[in-house]
Parts: sequence; C-alpha cells; structure tokens
Amino acid sequence: MYPAPIRKNFTHEYQTPATPAAVCAALQRLSDAIPGVSISQPAPDEARIEAPGALIRVKLRAAAGWTFVATSFKTCAQWAWRKVMAILHPILQFRRTDYAKDISAEKPQAKKPTVSVWKVVSEFMDDPQKSRHVGFASKAIQQAKDCVYWDGEALRVILERLYFAAQRMREGGHKGITRDTFFKKYVNLRGFRAHISNTQATKFREDYVAEHNGKEFLGRMHVTIGARHNEAGCMSIHFEFCPDCQRIIIIRCGKHGRTYNS
Repeated sequence: MYPAPIRKNFTHEYQTPATPAAVCAALQRLSDAIPGVSISQPAPDEARIEAPGALIRVKLRAAAGWTFVATSFKTCAQWAWRKVMAILHPILQFRRTDYAKDISAEKPQAKKPTVSVWKVVSEFMDDPQKSRHVGFASKAIQQAKDCVYWDGEALRVILERLYFAAQRMREGGHKGITRDTFFKKYVNLRGFRAHISNTQATKFREDYVAEHNGKEFLGRMHVTIGARHNEAGCMSIHFEFCPDCQRIIIIRCGKHGRTYNS
C-alpha cells in the first residue's frame, strides 16, 4: 500500500459590501449553477460546499460595514474552489484581504475559546452516569488542563458520542462488526480512525500510551478535531475500550501528538 499524498490546507479571505444574508443566498444558488454541488449551513455564520471528492468550508463575519468571507479547503478541492469563486466574485464584488495565505505556515493563535477544553472535560467527569461509562487516564486529564484548543464545544460533541458508544458496547452492540463500522455507522463519530500508524505505535509510543487502574492502554482509536497545525487550532482524543471495567478509557486528550500527517 502506497502512502496517500499529503494534502495541503489553504485559507483565503475576501470582503464584500453584501450582507451576510446576501452571501448565504448566493451560496445556496451554487447548487443550481454547478452540477453535483450541494450546500449546507450548520450555523448562521458557517457553510459547507460539497462536491464529489471536494469540501470547501466557509466562515462569515461582519465588521465595519463589510462581510468577511473565509474559505478553507485542501489541494484536492482547488478545482471546485475556482468554479465557486468564478461565480461568486462578480455577484458579491469580492476583494481579497491580507488574511489570504497558506495556513500550514501559521503560528499558534491566541484565539479566545468559547468554552475551554478543561471545562468541558471536568463537567463531563462530574456527571456520575457519564463517568461510569467513560473514564480518563490521569495523563489525559493533565493534557486537557493544558490544552489551548479554542473550540471546547467540538470536544463536547465527541465525548457525548463516546458516552453513547460505551453504553452500546456494554450491551455487546459492537460485537461481530469492525470498529470502523461501529463507530462510523452506528455511533456517527465523525473523523474516527481505528488505528494509529506504526511510527506512532513504536517510535512515538509514549504519546499514545497511559495507565489506568494499573493497566497500560495504547490509544489506537482516535479522533482529530480541527485542521490547523498548531495547538490552538487542533487537538486529538485517543481511547480504548477496557473489557474489565466495561468503560471507554480516554488515553490522550489534548494537543495533537507527533507525526501529525501520519
């Protein structure tokens, strides 16, 4: 098996005199203009432009009489981004801002979190029902305290999915199917990966192993949140299911470990 090529991340920002509502309306019309394109809006200031093999994320913010439109995508979606911009540019009178650049070169940002990672983790652990099904290794707790990832609410969604998964696993709902099928199809855990790379499991093993109740666990199953190569824009959660205590154990919960692109 040949390793997949590294996909570069891009972010471009534009400003337009159009209102956010007008920008959203223009985005919705893209599905009629480009065959195979679908538009969704998970939040008032967010949109997702999806096409076969391509995803473009859009963020809106209004300031000083302008609407700022940031688009982020990977190399494989450049063709779709060019088509989208060819349609939107004349309609919305886009002007490039200084923000446009390759985000892989960005330094960590001091973006103020809406809810901190530690607050989300501590609230989760304080719930006796949830902590009965999902436990945290002491190493993961310290990582959560130190984590500066900006979007604690995204972590909350992951933990709730793991709580649901642990309940089903206690009932044997995971037996007879692969971990991929269970977590992706039945738990709907977005971004789930069942394994870590051989390099992570050997050379950087210390990043992904922890002790819980005197037993060593290697966190092969994991989810990565965010896309930026810095501590403020990305974090990972590694976990395993303990057959003895019938709980999901969080092994790692903080900044992404080494070998980010593996």
